[in-house]
Amino acid sequence: MISNRYLGTDLERLEDRSYPSSWDRPFLRIGHGGAAGHAPANSLRSLTLALEAGVDMVEFDVRACRDELVLVHDDNVTTPDGRRLPVGDSTLAELRGFATEPDLAMATMAQALDLLKGRALINVDLKATGCEQAVLEQVGARGMGGDILYSSHYPDSLRRIRQLDPLTRTGLSFPEDRGNASSKPYLKPAVTIVLALMRLALPYRVVSMMAGAQANGVMLYYKVVSGWAVRKVQQAGGKVFVWTVDEPGRIGELLRLGVNGVTSNYPELFAQLNP
Repeated sequence: MISNRYLGTDLERLEDRSYPSSWDRPFLRIGHGGAAGHAPANSLRSLTLALEAGVDMVEFDVRACRDELVLVHDDNVTTPDGRRLPVGDSTLAELRGFATEPDLAMATMAQALDLLKGRALINVDLKATGCEQAVLEQVGARGMGGDILYSSHYPDSLRRIRQLDPLTRTGLSFPEDRGNASSKPYLKPAVTIVLALMRLALPYRVVSMMAGAQANGVMLYYKVVSGWAVRKVQQAGGKVFVWTVDEPGRIGELLRLGVNGVTSNYPELFAQLNP
């Protein structure tokens, strides 16, 4: 168990309302990777643009390289000359070696937390297992435990987070887009069918999925969301957050379904809503 000197007292965390956007808001406007439609996802520039757009929460991805926790989605990065660097086997200096501008260089989790502290809630999306304690220690050292929602496709990671910090907020991400299949045109017919089946089955499964991950929320791809699934989660005391939606009309539909938040690459779209 992480020391209380990191986590603070239960009362302090439950009563803390110092951040500008409270968890009590009925709908959270979430920037995906910061503002990934305007700058590379997870970069400091992208995170800053999300803050400037007035989001309630900023989402970013975390995994470990050899010497730091870094903000990156995939387990490999491609250099300008076409080389592929495995993140877990590379140092921070190696991963930053080809950056053209400082705020586009690979960001560390510490930099992201320092930038966002007191300015927005944060969704830390764990992209690999094994770094849960290190992530919690970085958050706890800054007294930010009450500002964070941890999410992951990996139930083991969420159970480990819950074991280390029983008070924390966690969300199970579903489904996992293996191999980025949803972006490949030749797979679209098969993906469409699979997603339709998932949408039909999800209301029957979602509460047990949350319980298995010891999660108190779900992070759902917008194509599997239905009003029935939203009601099932909320009746069980959980929250529903939806990714990643870049159409104002679709955001409005989800808002009417009663979801607790939506993630977008273009957070300025939220200004068109009146939640």
